[in-house]
Amino acid sequence: MSDTRRGTTRLARMTKSPTQRTVTWLFVGLFCLTPAGATAQWAQGAPGKLWVKSAVFLQKTDERYDAVGNRVPWFASGESDSRAVFTDIIVGLRHDLDLWVQIPYFDLRFQDAGNDLRSTGIGDLRAWLRWQFASLGNGSTPLALRVGAKAPIGTNSPDAFVIPLGEGQWDLEAFGEIGHSFWPIPVYAELWLGYRARLENTEKVFDPGGEFVFLAEAGVNPTSGTFLKATIDGFRARRLRADRVLTANKRRITTLQLGGAVRVGPVWPEVGVRIPVAGQDFPAGTQFVFGASARVR
Repeated sequence: MSDTRRGTTRLARMTKSPTQRTVTWLFVGLFCLTPAGATAQWAQGAPGKLWVKSAVFLQKTDERYDAVGNRVPWFASGESDSRAVFTDIIVGLRHDLDLWVQIPYFDLRFQDAGNDLRSTGIGDLRAWLRWQFASLGNGSTPLALRVGAKAPIGTNSPDAFVIPLGEGQWDLEAFGEIGHSFWPIPVYAELWLGYRARLENTEKVFDPGGEFVFLAEAGVNPTSGTFLKATIDGFRARRLRADRVLTANKRRITTLQLGGAVRVGPVWPEVGVRIPVAGQDFPAGTQFVFGASARVR
């Protein structure tokens, strides 16, 4: 990059209004979320087996969580309108090893008294390997380790008036997972705990800070071909750095998701709602979820 372009990019960062800077950081925070329980109900795959799930997330809100966790209105009567489609592909490599790939598509818009910003396109690609290294209680309690990475595929413009579709940096993450089936009672429960190391965007000199990530889910099959689930998920981020200066921004979110599905032939259509229960520096609106999943082979 030329010195002139570097100077222009740095000036754009420095001259962002508080509204523009907050909008950028809050929308960027959406990329940290993986759909809660999006594929949690899948059992360990056999070699060569393929599952696909696509889920649509809709959120429109004029509220956000501020730096101390209060729900407050957006600056300048602003409103964010976020739509995302997460497509998950799961391939069984061995009886104890799966490959998971997630491709997101975003349609993000923000309006206030002085701006009408919108961005659409593919976001950052995520991929994981999941190894089920043990199974206790005659198979009723699987233990697994998941490791993965996020590749900076989404557009990450230095323009202060463009909502980014990615963060222009890599993530590395690892999760421990434990689940349990209470069969013959048709109930399951699972817990994910992990850490996401978020590397610096050297182009923008932006470090989003590492995150502790969690997910706890319980589900039930009321009848054959149906299930209901409740999920608590979220993350706790360290303070982010902009231009290598530690800021007060420390993004955190905890959501409650309630959902269910009914099998229609080989497909499981699913609906749900994600309700934020606590957060910091993050949009505060409820998300509505519509999805479908199927085993392809």
